[in-house]
Amino acid sequence: MNRSRNWRSRLTGTMLGQLQLATYAAVLLGFTGATSTGLLLSERSRLRVGEAELLTASAALAFRLESQGDQGETLIVQELQNHSSLRTNLWLEQPDGQLITPRRDHRPIPAALLKAAATANPLREQGESNLIVLQEREYLTLLDRRLRSGDLLWSSTEISGLGPAQSEFLAWMILIWGSSLSGSLLLVSLLVKRITKPLQELSSRSAELTAEGLQTAALPVPRGPQELSQLTRTYNALTERLAQSWSQQRQFVSAVSHELQAPLTLVSGSLKRVIRKAPQLEAQLVQRLHDAEEETIGMQQLLNDLLDLSRSDSGRLQVKQEPVDLRPLLDEVVRAQGTALGRELTLELPAEGSSSMALGDAARLRQVLLNLIENAHKYSPPEQPIQLRLRSDINNLTLEVEDRGIGIPLQDQAYVFDRFHRGANTTGQSGSGVGLSVVKLLLEAMGGSIKVRSEPGMGSCFRIQLRPAP
Repeated sequence: MNRSRNWRSRLTGTMLGQLQLATYAAVLLGFTGATSTGLLLSERSRLRVGEAELLTASAALAFRLESQGDQGETLIVQELQNHSSLRTNLWLEQPDGQLITPRRDHRPIPAALLKAAATANPLREQGESNLIVLQEREYLTLLDRRLRSGDLLWSSTEISGLGPAQSEFLAWMILIWGSSLSGSLLLVSLLVKRITKPLQELSSRSAELTAEGLQTAALPVPRGPQELSQLTRTYNALTERLAQSWSQQRQFVSAVSHELQAPLTLVSGSLKRVIRKAPQLEAQLVQRLHDAEEETIGMQQLLNDLLDLSRSDSGRLQVKQEPVDLRPLLDEVVRAQGTALGRELTLELPAEGSSSMALGDAARLRQVLLNLIENAHKYSPPEQPIQLRLRSDINNLTLEVEDRGIGIPLQDQAYVFDRFHRGANTTGQSGSGVGLSVVKLLLEAMGGSIKVRSEPGMGSCFRIQLRPAP
């Protein structure tokens, strides 16, 4: 059932399939109509040839009989015999219904044929021909005329002998029809695929289009239908406008981030000095100053993330590739963040003697860990600890940051590292959707990778893979 449904979907669910189906139907209908018409014309021609043969024989006999005047039955029988042949028979029907037939010992006229001819034309309509089948043989009978004597002149010819010729014609017709149909369908398939190839390429390129590939997304204008050429030109113009817009957006983000960084640094420093040099302030006012300081720090982190994204887009992101000892780095991050966040952070390290030297950038790794810990802190209950683990093997060093928070919905897990994407269950928390995209960007720049394993309502685990230092 599934195979049938898939086949039907491919045939009628795509433009290529619909074009092929319509063309196949048109070609099949055309060939079938031509073949049927050919067979009808062949049958008509067979009857006309037989009728012409009867008319010729009847005309010759009528001329002979009427030119000689009255003659005895013996002479009439002789004339009938002279003008008849192996396939053609002539006979007379007298006004009283008596029949005069040629006397032949070899293949005499079948009595059933004489009776059937009279039955087929009960009103004795002159010039009427009829097709009669007797014992699997076909006879064409004709009542040609009424002679001056009042006799009716009948004639018949056996046309069964034309059957083999017609069968051969039909066989050749089927062979030619089948070959032509196969060739036409093959040609149609090739032409339809060639016509729709630009559409398929356009669809494929559109599906693969990313912000980074806008500059090289233009397609060659195909030689073919004007509509396809115009569609390709429209697509190229659209990608060009998108590339220009994306470039302007990156320049704007970079410029705004640079412009805001200095004022935020000044504000952060001023807040720290006020808190440090004004111990006589009320506790409520000090708390507000601390809140403002934290918001400023968060804004600085967001600006740094945006700058990293901007540098990556323009190819100016600088990440070191040097040996980094992860043990002291993790100890320092857990101690500092545990105090700053007021939350329990646990660290699980491999056994002593195991390698903890990774290839990367110490400052960037710290930035990655702080981002992941801040993310876990934001979406986890205060009483639940955040767990960090370091595992070592021959080929990789693995870092895990695990929480017991709200988790990530299944439909969002494939997009959690995309820029500005936020999960459907994060509406109650502030955030920009930039942090995790920067984490992925920095790790990939160091030759590492990151994956997430999460279950909604149970928490999330971010797993980092780093290359061991040589």
